[in-house]
Amino acid sequence: MKNLLKSDFYRARKDKVLFIGLMVTIGLVVLSLLLTKALSAMANNEVDGAGAFLTTSGLSAWSNGVSIMGNTAQMLAPIFITVFFVKEFNDRTIRNKLIIGYTRSQIFFSIIIVHFVLSLIYLFSASFVGLLLGGLLFGLGATFTGDVFLLLIVGFILQFLLSYVLMGFCIIISINKQSVALGIVLPIAIGFIISLLGSFALMGISEGFSKVMSFTNFFQSLELQNMVSTEELVMTSYLEFNETRFALPLVPLARILISTPLIIALELGIGYLRFKKIQFK
Repeated sequence: MKNLLKSDFYRARKDKVLFIGLMVTIGLVVLSLLLTKALSAMANNEVDGAGAFLTTSGLSAWSNGVSIMGNTAQMLAPIFITVFFVKEFNDRTIRNKLIIGYTRSQIFFSIIIVHFVLSLIYLFSASFVGLLLGGLLFGLGATFTGDVFLLLIVGFILQFLLSYVLMGFCIIISINKQSVALGIVLPIAIGFIISLLGSFALMGISEGFSKVMSFTNFFQSLELQNMVSTEELVMTSYLEFNETRFALPLVPLARILISTPLIIALELGIGYLRFKKIQFK
């Protein structure tokens, strides 16, 4: 297993697709923040103070783990990383691993470990660039204290777990179907649907619907993005729409720790069982 992991990580370091994907991800984060700054400046010129609605902060860019303009790393990471792994099926790398003597379990979990690390690199890079550039353009968003530093650490860990719900699902489906197309289409389609449903929930159209959606990764990601203190992780959150306020069930941290590990474990379990039945050519 150790040699298998070393081999997979070596291929990942040498793969141009992964490097291009990382550069594209970072580039879009930079572009989105610059665009936000430009739109903010234009709005301020048109109407005094209007640009305040377009500003963000270094803290929100970091804690979101993605770009401000729309889940850049969370959407792009599964595309490029999945393309990298699915190539193993097309060039018979998986079959060769089996011939050498590695078990299906070893091959599957090596893929998952490398995928997890690569996903972490993508999101950390996007977050770090967002923190630096967002801080320079808009300010940190809070007075830097020990609590804010802790929020940077805890917030990113939670945000990564939330993002891995989508990324894990995409890699599991794509490697079992041995389809690069799915690796490209799935994160875009699923991300769009969840984002759309989450937007409806934030609008407060239905209290019951919003409470259900409060357990989804998109909704929880937005909650984390707007936090400036770790205390908010254990405070009952509220939505406000047309002067109507209602408490969501459980505190944000509890909802994340209840739904996210369960979904990821379910994804990996189903993926493992299906992977063991694949007929490799």
